[in-house]
Amino acid sequence: MNELVVIVEGETEQTFVRDQLAAHLALHNTSVWPVLPGRHRNHGGVRKWEVARQDIIRTLKEGRHGSTMFDYYAMPVDWPGRQAAVGRPWHERATTVEQMMHADITAAMGGRFDSKYFIPYVQLHEFEALAFADVRVLASILSPISRDSADTLLQSFSDVLIEAEHPEAINDGYETCPSRRISKIVPAYKKRAQGPIITSRIGIDSLRKQCPHFGEWLTRLEQLTVGGA
Repeated sequence: MNELVVIVEGETEQTFVRDQLAAHLALHNTSVWPVLPGRHRNHGGVRKWEVARQDIIRTLKEGRHGSTMFDYYAMPVDWPGRQAAVGRPWHERATTVEQMMHADITAAMGGRFDSKYFIPYVQLHEFEALAFADVRVLASILSPISRDSADTLLQSFSDVLIEAEHPEAINDGYETCPSRRISKIVPAYKKRAQGPIITSRIGIDSLRKQCPHFGEWLTRLEQLTVGGA
């Protein structure tokens, strides 16, 4: 069975990988567990590249597959490709960082590992972008903690999605990032509590269909069994 370590940004991503991604990839002969930056630290966040880099290199040296789940939004400029991605079309920013992360790790490892063992993933904006993959589910989950009805929430969330045209394209500005879009509509929204519940209710299949960049990452992880670990 393949072993995959995913270095994650924070507790929300940690829960998603542990409870949802791991269950899905177990069907593809891959055992998955998430690790916060700095391994045993009790906090996440997009930390300096060197912190995540050390964890990635350690994972690969242990003979495991490695991946990441971090946001491009608020990512420190010392991450590979972060400055180069500024100004590029939105759909190229995350992939620019991923490509340069991969190049940096490959150079650091020299010829000691198969580059296919490292599959970086950067979410363009935030975890909450995945929640917009199904605004009906989003509205349904949050209506009990909102003063508005599920129908009113559905309209509000639909307006956000229509404006952005795509879940992964929702703006990354301080006031317009996905989490604040949700919080403005439902002030009681708590990312750590409701975020993983929403994506779990939406389901992996819908997430991959509505969020192509996420879907591409998932497909690559499903194919880890090809060639073995």
